[in-house]
Amino acid sequence: MYRANTMKREIRHCLGKALSAKYDEIERAVSRAQIVSFDIFDTLVKRDVAEPEEVHRLVSAKFQKQTGKSIDGYLKLRVDAEKKARKNACKEGVSLGETSPQRMQKGISSEEISLEEIFACMEGVTKQDKFLLQRLERETELQVCCPNLPMKAIYEKALKGQKRILIVSDMYLEEPLIIKILERCGYHGYEKLYLSSTYGMCKSTGSIYEAVKKDYGSFQGKILHIGDHVKSDFFMAKAKGLNALLTDGRRNGLRFWKRVNRKAENPFLYGRLFSFLNNHKTAYGDAACIGYEVLGPMLLGYCKWLKEKIESDRIEKIFFLSREGKLLQEAFRILYPDCAVPQCYVCVSRQALLVPLLADAADFDGMIAVLKCFFHRPLLNTLGAVCKLEPESFQRELRKVGLCGESQIHEIPKGKKRDVYDIVKRLGGARFQRQKEYVEAYLKENQFHGNLAIVDIGWKGTMQTVLQKYAGAGTALHGYYLGVMNMESGEYYDGMCRNGYLFEPGWKEEYALMERLTGQIFEILFLSATGTVQEYAMEKGAVRPVFAEPEYAGAEGEFIDSLQSAALQFLEMARENGLCEEEGAIHPDIAMSPYARFAVYPSMSTIKIFEKFRFVDGEMHKLLPEHGIFYYARHPKIGKQDLNECLCKIFFLRKLLKVNLPYFKILQLFITKLHMKSDYRKKYYSKEEGGA
Repeated sequence: MYRANTMKREIRHCLGKALSAKYDEIERAVSRAQIVSFDIFDTLVKRDVAEPEEVHRLVSAKFQKQTGKSIDGYLKLRVDAEKKARKNACKEGVSLGETSPQRMQKGISSEEISLEEIFACMEGVTKQDKFLLQRLERETELQVCCPNLPMKAIYEKALKGQKRILIVSDMYLEEPLIIKILERCGYHGYEKLYLSSTYGMCKSTGSIYEAVKKDYGSFQGKILHIGDHVKSDFFMAKAKGLNALLTDGRRNGLRFWKRVNRKAENPFLYGRLFSFLNNHKTAYGDAACIGYEVLGPMLLGYCKWLKEKIESDRIEKIFFLSREGKLLQEAFRILYPDCAVPQCYVCVSRQALLVPLLADAADFDGMIAVLKCFFHRPLLNTLGAVCKLEPESFQRELRKVGLCGESQIHEIPKGKKRDVYDIVKRLGGARFQRQKEYVEAYLKENQFHGNLAIVDIGWKGTMQTVLQKYAGAGTALHGYYLGVMNMESGEYYDGMCRNGYLFEPGWKEEYALMERLTGQIFEILFLSATGTVQEYAMEKGAVRPVFAEPEYAGAEGEFIDSLQSAALQFLEMARENGLCEEEGAIHPDIAMSPYARFAVYPSMSTIKIFEKFRFVDGEMHKLLPEHGIFYYARHPKIGKQDLNECLCKIFFLRKLLKVNLPYFKILQLFITKLHMKSDYRKKYYSKEEGGA
């Protein structure tokens, strides 16, 4: 029955879409009318569910939460009960097309059934449970309803234009509840409410339009009805002599979401989120769109997952790691303001934590092993920049041993490695030791001990490994990340407790590859307004972080601020509407679907947004290719090097070639099948994974 109803709606929607008027057409028609009649559901009011029947799923979940009991197959029971109630009405001699007077002659007072009649036909449920289920259904209907924003704007213009407004709807819910729904959605000032549950007449038979004509007989030809149902709101209204316009009640106003995702693990939850996003969207700029549609739902899913992990692992304190952890902390506080677990934001970075460990490095290879995550450009210049060595002194010392800043790290002759090690130690050794002491003091100041959660976007485990070294064996670290991947041999991760929401080794690894091929775009979504922590300084007896200049200022910084603000506004709405408390995790398939449409298969308009963005990883790098395709055709080695060093290879190729090709699939083939890997990675990463 449910599938049949869905199919009918799809057919009706396709027909309605072809006949529906645009909003500007509706506005012009409203300006000419004297009386404007509006349908309610999918016209003035939207539900935050994919289909009306999905309300029953929410009712079932609430019932189980309140009583501890579950009703098997409640959705089917509820749909079948409504079907049976309507059949029972017809059995008394009423055909679907009969008008109210015909029914009254046969002793039947109404063309519409009531909620009580529906539940009276429900089988296998006690009377007491039916009473609770009815109450929950009324509460849920009120909760999931929201205004259809474009149509509300038209409604308000009609009010300002002093039009007489009627509301006409077929609905079994009683009038007091419908009035509450309209009030919740901000609809006031209408003259009369015509409900099938009150009048015993329906739009589908046309009888309720007869009642409207009787009450407003002097306005023949000047009454405009607006609704979304092809038969009831359009053809039947016209048949009864009213002017009528059809509106598209299922319009998709989202850029990165499809109405249906057949691959989603939980189609109901996907539809719930799609409907919520589609119904509440107000901003349409690039930044707001990405934040609202892509980042917001991902944060909602992650925070729900994080809360479950914190509770199950009995965490004593949560540490959000800078910089990306700032947004994660804000999101978590919005959704769970009453969380009793203490929270702390700590200013750390790979550079600030790893460079001090060079104080204990025994040789050149040990030094590179500590810092290897920085060498997207595996040059000695990168080593000097990461270690903050004075550039002129570093270059001068390198020249003395026959090397230069452009020397490739993996090509340093064995005999020269000791020379480079001595140079780095001589120029930076005292600083390394001092910074190590500062890091230990900073963590102690923040009470970094106990059964702790560290929260960050994640990936390779570097930060957790180094924090564990500083904290010692008496502290247990649980890493909760957006995703984790292995870039080292298995021994590196022995004893490390880390979990990824979106992907982990051996699970959803395609999403891990998506992140690696769009890495910088992913991280831009989470960046804070402050620059990275470069080192620590002692001020008035306390250790304080020293920040670099932010990578993004001006227009790029404002873009990130707007993007994150839109994501947090979405979370505010999600909390107000109870989405964060609803049962069921938001599966990674749902969270990654809009991200894939945004970044994994980007349009040229998306590429254009990020043309001026840079990223810092020891040095400043451009996000997109430095040169055009003809330059790289003449200089293939430079092209290969630039692609290899790029942290967003999909964007690099899309910008370079401009043709809409499946770049992710192409790169996936090269990486997983042909084991594409740079010479530097072959030498310094022990895990034999494919990786660019």
